[in-house]
Amino acid sequence: IEGSQVVGIGKTETRKGRADGGEREKNQQNRYRVTRGRRAYETDQRGTELLRQAVNRGYSEGFQAGQNDRSGRHRNNWRRNNVYRDGNIGYESYVDRNQYQYYFQQGFRRGYDDGYNSRNRYGSNNTILGTFLNQILRIQPF
Repeated sequence: IEGSQVVGIGKTETRKGRADGGEREKNQQNRYRVTRGRRAYETDQRGTELLRQAVNRGYSEGFQAGQNDRSGRHRNNWRRNNVYRDGNIGYESYVDRNQYQYYFQQGFRRGYDDGYNSRNRYGSNNTILGTFLNQILRIQPF
């Protein structure tokens, strides 16, 4: 992406001692770019799956927190929630911690909004809708 910085967030597993084009092609086919603002982050299939899980886990945790705040007659304020601020439930060190936290928080905000307002605007059954997931992650194979 022109004018962007590319940073790796996932480990690439390759087999040493194998120089055939098929293995190289396979590794290249499993590479993805996740764009956030003007920055692009490279990862592989596992990294993208972990980031998807971060958004969904955040949505699920946020939905529950929103419901709890509403039923406890607390103000609508996801920013004060410790789970939101930490943003690390389900984190695995395979991806960058800051990336995981960012995507977890994106899901949490939307889940909290749905839970607090008793609706399913962004998702249902504790899972964010694919349309919103794709808008948040912006994953592209390369």
